[in-house]
Amino acid sequence: MTYVNVIPDRYTRTTFDSARYSGLRSTPSPEAVIEVCTDGLVLDLSGVVLDGEGAGGVGVWIHDCKDVTIANGTVVGFHYGIHAETVSNLTIRGCVASDNTNPADVGWLPDTEAPVEEGFGGGIYLRQVRNSVVENNQVNNDFNGISLVRSEHTVVRGNHASYCGNVGIYLLKSSHNEVLDNLAEHCIRYTGRFWCDTADSAGILLEGGSHHNRITGNCLRYSGDGFFIRGSDREPSNHNLISGNDGSHSPNNAFEAGFSSGNVFEGNIANFSNYGFWLGYSTNTTVKANEIKACRFDGIAIEHGQDNCIEGNLLEANRNGIRLWSVPVPEGQTGGARPRRTYAILRNRVTNSRDCGISVTEDHDLELEGNALQGNHRDYVRQPV
Repeated sequence: MTYVNVIPDRYTRTTFDSARYSGLRSTPSPEAVIEVCTDGLVLDLSGVVLDGEGAGGVGVWIHDCKDVTIANGTVVGFHYGIHAETVSNLTIRGCVASDNTNPADVGWLPDTEAPVEEGFGGGIYLRQVRNSVVENNQVNNDFNGISLVRSEHTVVRGNHASYCGNVGIYLLKSSHNEVLDNLAEHCIRYTGRFWCDTADSAGILLEGGSHHNRITGNCLRYSGDGFFIRGSDREPSNHNLISGNDGSHSPNNAFEAGFSSGNVFEGNIANFSNYGFWLGYSTNTTVKANEIKACRFDGIAIEHGQDNCIEGNLLEANRNGIRLWSVPVPEGQTGGARPRRTYAILRNRVTNSRDCGISVTEDHDLELEGNALQGNHRDYVRQPV
């Protein structure tokens, strides 16, 4: 291993001299202050502040190497604070990569504005990174706090990623990762169209074929969505475990997943939001042992779902506890017989719903067992499609 201890000071592009430190690229790329492309490097930035002065670029640029550790520095005022690409066995620990790009007054972000994989700036950005660890960093007040793109087998643990303008922790085309015990609160952006239009901002967002990830123990309160699997027109993100997270106080959805399959939502908290769980077009999805209280609309809302299991949840004082529905086929469209939508709704406690405990349209076939319905305006309603 090569150990590099940078002399504590505040540095900019014009004041940092890479040539003084063996193991760093002596003439870094024009957009970077520090460039690392050496295997087996430990870079200790204790007492160091890298200041991009709001001029864009990258504070620390790591690429095409392995077995690298970046620790303890403060990186502010860049487009991306720390950017890693094509790296394995990377550790980023104890760094502050806050107050990088976080543009104000940004509405929706269509894909045409920039290639999706390049993102829009933020704290820590990893692309094609494997078998790595990002832990105990602060990435507050960035556009995206931590981004994983085409990255696998990476642990994101114990980071503070709050007050981000877009997403606290973002996974795009990234599978088999663990996102554990992070704080990503108040990650929100309003468009001004209406009060709950938060432009797909979220505490944690997965999209583009992000499969088999483990998302546990994260605090995501007061964000646009607490947790969001975005379907859009890209590959769905399937077979993820979302457990023990708190997505409460969302003006939109505490937990949202669209056009996805095989995801498990277990033991989460989804209180005081617009919707607790919005799972449109989800299939083979499990919603189990969650707490969902005092949401403005539905505790669990699923449009055009199929083969889902809703089990052992506590739903209290929502407008509807569980609402499942589909809409008629538009006139002139033919698709044969309407599919039957099968659900298991088992051992839930649904109380004090302002409208209905369980509301479904008539094309749903339900297995109902052991549900406790109490104090609802109406306990159970079947409605025409």
